[in-house]
Amino acid sequence: LEDWCRLEYTHMCEIVQPDRLLFLRWPAQADAAGLASAAGASAPPRTEARSLKGLRSLLPGEPGAADAAATSAMPPLPAWDRICLLDMDAEEALEPSDVANFDALVFGGILGNVHEREDGTYGSDDRTSELRELTFVHRRHLGPMQMTTDTAVLVCHMVLEEARPLAEIPWLDSPEIGEGAQGDAEGDQARAGGGEATDCVCMEGFRYVARRTPDGADWEPTLPKGMRDLLINSADDDILGEL
Repeated sequence: LEDWCRLEYTHMCEIVQPDRLLFLRWPAQADAAGLASAAGASAPPRTEARSLKGLRSLLPGEPGAADAAATSAMPPLPAWDRICLLDMDAEEALEPSDVANFDALVFGGILGNVHEREDGTYGSDDRTSELRELTFVHRRHLGPMQMTTDTAVLVCHMVLEEARPLAEIPWLDSPEIGEGAQGDAEGDQARAGGGEATDCVCMEGFRYVARRTPDGADWEPTLPKGMRDLLINSADDDILGEL
């Protein structure tokens, strides 16, 4: 796994119990157990080499599912009509009441590459279209801006399991990620006070869940442990195109 991917996946294992996660198209050489141990969990996340499209025919209620399941190891998944696709083009936003409507969410690599238009609104290259073709019964959006996969997992956890509507979640849009350990707003304070400039990366078009800095004086984006330093050290690379 790429470093950024490993950090995001580890963060996801901290947000929810790892055994509730299923990583699809998982490379055989990647160590899933290491994600759980890094997150302080005992059980590893589930992994599957096949894609969601490849698994659909094995799901409960699908034509031929029983025969296919008998000859193929199948990770436990709910019926197709209990799975929700996170889709920026969905008409409905995710709401706390949706906890009764479905049992699984599809995340990651599908939320779109979002870009800002001249009028200040945001557009997407619609990466989700390849999954939308699978005709999901349920689709929901998390707002108009792109999120990293771990942020999307965090937001869904807050909405569905903490019953917090999207409008009540504090956000940071397109934040500048400065040098320093996570939870340290020193770089931002230096720039605001005219102090010595520090290296930073602008996460243009990305939305993060905001949280208070340790001193309570400011807000900072909720990032995986180690992500701040990785972003700074990779400032000259194309890492933002991969998130």
